[in-house]
Amino acid sequence: MTLTQPGIGSGTDTTAAQAGTSTAPTGRRVWRQARVPLALLAVLVAAATVTGLLQNTVSGALDPRSPTPDGALAVATLLTARDVPVRVVGDVPELEDRIGAGATVVVPQPYALTPDELEQIGDLVGAERAALVVVGAETDALDLLGLPVESVDNPDVDVRNAACNLPIALRAGSARTGGVAYDAGRGTGCYPSGGDPTLVSLPDDRATLLGSGDLLTNDRLDQDGNAALALGVLAERPDGSTPDELLWLVPRQDRAALADAPQSLGDLVPDSVVFGLLQVGVAVVVLGLWRSRRLGRVVPEPLPVVVRGAESVEGRARLYRASGAREQAAEALRAGARERLARRLGLPVGEVRAVAGSVDGGRTALVETLAARTGQDPLRMDGVLYGPPPTDDAALVRLADDLDGLDP
Repeated sequence: MTLTQPGIGSGTDTTAAQAGTSTAPTGRRVWRQARVPLALLAVLVAAATVTGLLQNTVSGALDPRSPTPDGALAVATLLTARDVPVRVVGDVPELEDRIGAGATVVVPQPYALTPDELEQIGDLVGAERAALVVVGAETDALDLLGLPVESVDNPDVDVRNAACNLPIALRAGSARTGGVAYDAGRGTGCYPSGGDPTLVSLPDDRATLLGSGDLLTNDRLDQDGNAALALGVLAERPDGSTPDELLWLVPRQDRAALADAPQSLGDLVPDSVVFGLLQVGVAVVVLGLWRSRRLGRVVPEPLPVVVRGAESVEGRARLYRASGAREQAAEALRAGARERLARRLGLPVGEVRAVAGSVDGGRTALVETLAARTGQDPLRMDGVLYGPPPTDDAALVRLADDLDGLDP
């Protein structure tokens, strides 16, 4: 029977030992490190998907059917209780079928409509002599609607005083307005911000402009005079009459106007997907910060190749010269000379290293012994071995020559 030591005379044992010390990542190690991040990523993707589905099934901002904080179900309920029916229309053709002279058209999201749709709405309202309430419209949308007003600023939404003689504003008092401020050359402006009104009534055009729809939301309706102002704007036309019905335009995402309008790739991506990807990106950054490792101390490693001493000296010399480190170069030359001379003279090398630069101990012993052997001036030897750093490259070269001349 033959006995063999592990790893000697057995190729299998040697291979196993090498495999055991391999630093290459294995499949099990990669899975163990990646399973937690992958699980978090899966949870975030699922959450983003569910959020997108919910947003597609639940009405959005300023929707009179929505009970969410930014919906407008509460004001729609109050209007219905005052015998002002609220009908939601999803596109311009449906609006055209329902509009009449006694109707008020509410456009809470003009930025969600195409330019053609806005122009058609302006033509319909003018032809039928219906009233119009527009929320948050700026100059380009107002021009398409045919209204002679320009937007001049975008102030913060805040509680403001009426500061006008408009009856609906006087009844409401202070209310939460802002968003867009207008240059009301004609009509009556209220709730000013910096002198520019954030609510404008245009009796000649049968239109009311509201800079922000914040006061119409379920979350803000019961604060300050928001409810009174909302009912005044929606349940009372600029001429003082009560509308037969409110046609509240909530544009559908699948309406025909979007198919005809040129769209970019960003327009085709739902907002829920964008928000979901943003959440995933933030989570990835947080995960990266959590899993990142700080740099530890420097660990010396043996060079993979042998570097000759001459090449090492030349390389260091170039580095010293590039950085102008004459003091460090001179001290390196002196330290090497002191150690070499101490060995030749039989002095303790460790003591010379430890007290280099002091005025006694190893320094004194080295200088006196070397002077006795060579017969040279001790003060000159002390200056060469322990003197101040050279002031220029020429002085550094002279120092190297002087150190070579000290050999006994």
